[in-house]
Amino acid sequence: MAILDLGADTLGNLNKQTTQARAGASRRTVHRRTVLKGLAAGAVLGPASALTSGGTAEAAAGYHLAVVDQNSKTVRIFDRDAQRWNDDAVIWSFAGKEPWLGKKWWTDLSDVKIRKTQARGRIALVCASGGAAGIVQIRRGEHTDSDNDLIWQAYPDDNPHSIERIPHNGSILTASSKGGKNLQLYSSKTPDKIDDFDSYEKVNSWSFPGAHGILWDPRTKNEVSKGVLWVLGDGKLVGYKVKGSGRNTDLDVWREVVIDHPGAKMGHDLQPDFTKRGHLLLTDSKGVYRYDVNSNDKVISNPIWAKGRVKSIARHPVTKEYIWVVGSPDTGEMGTRVSIGKDLGTPTDERGWSDARFYKARIFSPDYE
Repeated sequence: MAILDLGADTLGNLNKQTTQARAGASRRTVHRRTVLKGLAAGAVLGPASALTSGGTAEAAAGYHLAVVDQNSKTVRIFDRDAQRWNDDAVIWSFAGKEPWLGKKWWTDLSDVKIRKTQARGRIALVCASGGAAGIVQIRRGEHTDSDNDLIWQAYPDDNPHSIERIPHNGSILTASSKGGKNLQLYSSKTPDKIDDFDSYEKVNSWSFPGAHGILWDPRTKNEVSKGVLWVLGDGKLVGYKVKGSGRNTDLDVWREVVIDHPGAKMGHDLQPDFTKRGHLLLTDSKGVYRYDVNSNDKVISNPIWAKGRVKSIARHPVTKEYIWVVGSPDTGEMGTRVSIGKDLGTPTDERGWSDARFYKARIFSPDYE
């Protein structure tokens, strides 16, 4: 994963302003404005100290996390180093507004991914178990609850759990855990204008029992169209090749991988391991697994962490810290803490509170691997 270098002066100023902001509550508004500009510009993909002074992976872990909390009904971006994730520490947030009275499509937000478009810069892909999916503009400027920045939305229904966008094609796919047509594909009516989200419509759908995770794997940075779309569901991980464009976009199975272990095999999360190019991290009912796309293995059986109810997994490229959320039946299968540590199951930091209902925690980065 490439770390953007914006120059020592720019990043040095961001570091200085962030430090000053933490010094007192009265300066936190300045901090939010400064960091949000950095988010839009791509300045916070990794530790600022490592970028400005040639620091190592042991440098201060100055990155940001996008967190889905179903209790507050928000997606929020926090500084990983903030001592408390309270209202003052929120850098950016989104809460989906219901389009019609009585509808609950934006209930129980379930996924967020940060992506980048040529025309609009950084966007957040979001979906909710209530039935909605959308794209939110991440704008420079003051901290805001960006309901007005919802630039595209659809209603795939049947418990949407994950969303992804194909970079070269522009098509948007959603994965729902229930229903007969779990994968929904939305494409532009005008394939040469893929950043015009007003022209998108549903063009196809497929069955994929228990679909919970969906992720684009570029395979090669030079020929993005040769990438693979991975989908995680009940007991299997499937890679698809994307063909065609616009209304003619379609999927062909490239590889099927069986998840083989006793008991329930309900998938939960699917993310890249940013420390190992070509490696995926995935979770299911029994644990956390790593899959090497280049291995051609057709079976996943041995977890790297045999822990149930891991709802979310991520790993930072520079610090090599894992970020995970473990759910509990006492909290509706959500988590009250986001855990951070270099060894799974042994957190060195935790953020959260007793009535939090975390479902996903993502590294703030538009990179696919």
